[in-house]
Amino acid sequence: MRVLEFTQNLYESNGFDTELDAEGGYLLSYYGEGKKSLGLFAHADVVPVGDDWILTSPFEPIEKDGYIIGRGAIDDKSAVVTSLFCARMLKELRIPFGSRLVMFTGAAEESGMGDIKNYLKAHTPPDFSLIADTAFPLYRGNKGRILLKATKNSAIGELKSFIGGKAGSNVAEATVRLKYFPTLYERLKTKENERISVKNENDEIVISAVGVGKHTALPEGSINAAALIAEVLCTCELLSDDTREILRFIRDVCSDYYGTCLGIENDDTEFGRLTFVNYQINADESSIELYFNIRHGLGISRSEIKERLTAAVEQRGFALAFLDASDPHIVPEDHPMLCALMDVYIKYTGKTNAEMYVNAGGTYAQLLPCAAEIGTSIGGEERTLDLPQGHGSVHQPDECISIDGLLNAIELTMLMLLGCDKQQED
Repeated sequence: MRVLEFTQNLYESNGFDTELDAEGGYLLSYYGEGKKSLGLFAHADVVPVGDDWILTSPFEPIEKDGYIIGRGAIDDKSAVVTSLFCARMLKELRIPFGSRLVMFTGAAEESGMGDIKNYLKAHTPPDFSLIADTAFPLYRGNKGRILLKATKNSAIGELKSFIGGKAGSNVAEATVRLKYFPTLYERLKTKENERISVKNENDEIVISAVGVGKHTALPEGSINAAALIAEVLCTCELLSDDTREILRFIRDVCSDYYGTCLGIENDDTEFGRLTFVNYQINADESSIELYFNIRHGLGISRSEIKERLTAAVEQRGFALAFLDASDPHIVPEDHPMLCALMDVYIKYTGKTNAEMYVNAGGTYAQLLPCAAEIGTSIGGEERTLDLPQGHGSVHQPDECISIDGLLNAIELTMLMLLGCDKQQED
């Protein structure tokens, strides 16, 4: 809860009333006394830091070439800064504002959203809210989400272990250990490349792979490291047929980001394509566990997904456990608040062809009765950092945000709040 206490001190030192629910995992900060309320929602927790940071350590933020680099720079500590400075502008510039502004800072968004669930049990949510956790101009809905685990109570033949992945992204790094045999080692050694290494360590063959990590909701362009290793091993005829059969299954489900191999592919006009992403694998000499994150629209129901998946994986000897789920939701395009937000965005940017979007990821918006998602950076990206693929973005090493882009976003968010406030007056 240190991050919430730190944020509480920021708000209170700037003269704002706060309410910290440490057990519930959230902080509320307030400005104004209006009968109608507007919300600004942010989260201060982050995904696991990961490895392979180049420019700095994850929690030692730096400024370089006009960027702030550090874990959470984009997702979503920048939104905490945005909320605080919007409130400061209202207060210090004495901008007319008829609504009560409620600023929510959560500490469990990346781990199940227990923070906002606790908040909603104890509080009435604002009449309309902005969640600064995606991009501009705005997102008006979220795909549904299903988290599940496929388990098989047996080993992968000759493999001693197969480990990889952390919550938040596809499996970007993975490692397999096998008992050492000279012939097998020499054969696998020929498969080394820029992403796969093969070593002899303590009488074990150790195969490591580095893929490209991306957010589980947006897997396009990512590379699953577990799939890379499984591909190498399932084509090695020195391993038994049973081992190779299991590895082919792992390869297929880890590299297929749309669930095609398991019969759950789906596309609909508003939510887009269903995604099916493996984010963790844990296997030893007694069991195999594969974890998946599914994002889907209204074109296929949760019950239909469960039915198809269960039938498909049981044929391979796996059992499914469904860990968590949320339904897809969407706000109508003609909602007055959304129209007001788009008017502000178009006037600010001059982009008359701007469109609303639906978010593949999950944010607090999916649990609030009336909300839209916006960004924390806009423009200012003319200067770029020289980073390799898989670095710099959300949930990646060297996560970074343009300082100019953040300042622009604070200005635009302030204007959007004023547009929403005027809409509530009307």
